[in-house]
Order: sequence, then structure tokens, then C-alpha cells
Amino acid sequence: MDHDPEHTVRATLEPHHSKIRGAILDGFAEVQAVDQYRRENDLGPRLYPRTVTNDIFDAVARRASSTFVGVPGVRVLHETQTVKFCFDDKVLLRFKKGDESHLGRNIQTQASLAFVDPQQDLPGMPSEAVKVEVLYETNVIGNEIEKVLVVARDGNRLLWFYEIGDDADSATGTVIPLPLAPAPDDDDMSMVKPKVGPKKADRKE
Repeated sequence: MDHDPEHTVRATLEPHHSKIRGAILDGFAEVQAVDQYRRENDLGPRLYPRTVTNDIFDAVARRASSTFVGVPGVRVLHETQTVKFCFDDKVLLRFKKGDESHLGRNIQTQASLAFVDPQQDLPGMPSEAVKVEVLYETNVIGNEIEKVLVVARDGNRLLWFYEIGDDADSATGTVIPLPLAPAPDDDDMSMVKPKVGPKKADRKE
């Protein structure tokens, strides 16, 4: 069992950070170029947001696959509906669109549930490999990539993440602490009265 999975992931992926970020930015730019073509030729916008997400994933997956195929230590694992990347048999990653909680958006299938369960091994994958998602997060109107994150999760709980920034050689990370006990409500606090000691007897003049 890896006792410091974040260190393992960082050390393993660091030589590939620029390629990982580049695949996302290039795939996103490809979809924007298609959108521009649609506008210029009066083809109309896409009807459903999920279509945009699927198009971006398809473009990112193609870019990443062509980038990493043949790279020593990297396996590109194509499946029916997705693609995964295994680095040095230590890290297994997939690309996803991130939400406001820094979690990948998933349709809950048996395969997706197995991927986000750190204790569950995947068929044909090394059992010691740390599973992470590489997320892209956009601005409010969805026309620009704001962050590229490497995220570890346990089901719907975020364990830790770090950002692959413009300078892909450096990355900043955050460990998510366990939730603390809730603080008392203000109403409860207002009911707490300070203890008052016994009054001293009045001194006689």
C-alpha cells in the first residue's frame, strides 16, 4: 500500500505535466474552432450541454492518445467508452470535466464507481497504481480553461489535489482535511452565561 500517494503521483507525472496540460488546452481549442466554424456558416449551436462536454472529451482523448503513444513507461488503454493512461505502473489516470467541488463528473456505472474507489483494483491494471483524475475547469461562460487539476478521490469525497499551472514544471497542491465537528450555533452560544462568583459582603465604613 502506498503511504504517500500524492508524492508518488507528483513524482511520476511531473515529467509529463506539460504534455497533460497541453492535451487539454489543444483539445479545448479544437472544439472552440469547430464552434467558430458553425457560427460562421450558420449551422446553429449545439442543443445540449452534454454534447459540448462529450466533444471536448473526445478531442482531449485523441490529443492525449497521440501524445503518449510510444512514450516509454506510458500505456494508452483504449476502452469502449473511454481511455485511460498508465504511467510506470504507478499512476492510472483519466480525463474529466471538473465541477465546483474539484470532482470529475461521472455517470455512475460499475466501471466509474470502481475507478473512484481507491481500494478496488481494475481488471488488467496494476493493483499498486494510484488512480487519479485529471480535470479541466472552465470559467462561468465555458469559453476558457481556468484550471487543470490532478485529483484523488474516494467516491464522492475529495482526498487531495494539485494544479498543473502555466509553468507545468511547478505545481501547487492541497490536502483536504477530515471534517471537523460543527461549531455551536450562535443561538446556543447566546444561551451560555458567564459564571458569577458570590458577592462580597459590603464593607462598613
